[in-house]
Amino acid sequence: MKNLIVISVLTLSLSSCSLFKKGSAAKANTGNNTVGSNSSRNTTGFIENISIKTDNSGDRPPVEEMPRLADEPSRIPAISPEMLYELQFKYAILLDVPVEELMDHKLIEFLENWYGTRYRMGGRDKTGVDCSAFVQSFMSSMYGIAVPRTSQEQYQQSQRIKKDELKEGDLVFFKTQRRKGISHVGVYLRNNKFVHASTSSGVMISDLGEEYFARRYAGCGRYRNSGMQGQ
Repeated sequence: MKNLIVISVLTLSLSSCSLFKKGSAAKANTGNNTVGSNSSRNTTGFIENISIKTDNSGDRPPVEEMPRLADEPSRIPAISPEMLYELQFKYAILLDVPVEELMDHKLIEFLENWYGTRYRMGGRDKTGVDCSAFVQSFMSSMYGIAVPRTSQEQYQQSQRIKKDELKEGDLVFFKTQRRKGISHVGVYLRNNKFVHASTSSGVMISDLGEEYFARRYAGCGRYRNSGMQGQ
């Protein structure tokens, strides 16, 4: 009878320990705060630096395994359903939209795969990428479309559209240097937000209404058969 009691106590202890480890691991995946909590919504810096970790089956491949050319489809690592749910909150906050609107998991995975990649002039991969090469990768991976290499060529060969006609997947162009033509490009997402490779912070999401971009905005363009909403 005594042996039976001891075995029961050990079994209960092991079960409690297992549950405690699972709870601790869940907290570690999102840092000290929970993604999507009230405190994180009010701290832009925190949201910009969210680190989403996956288990061994979902770890990102090392840099050398990433595609070397931006116009080749990116091999996006698998992300578990739990991580996708957390990433929906992350990008809902960055885009300032209800989380229910972000149901395109392919887009979320692409953004997370590139987000924070440093800027490098002439760069075309995860070791460093410039704005036009990032756009090439986005259009190739998301829509299977090959676009020209430079922002100027991307502007010239895209279909001109009005700003109030912008849809997800359209390109937005800027003149960031005096006495020069188009020198910067990004991909429009929604809610006035676009993703681009900035010289200061690498791949990030910005707002067209920001003073810097509003003053340098040069137009927007669309590529046919790109799979954009409503097309």
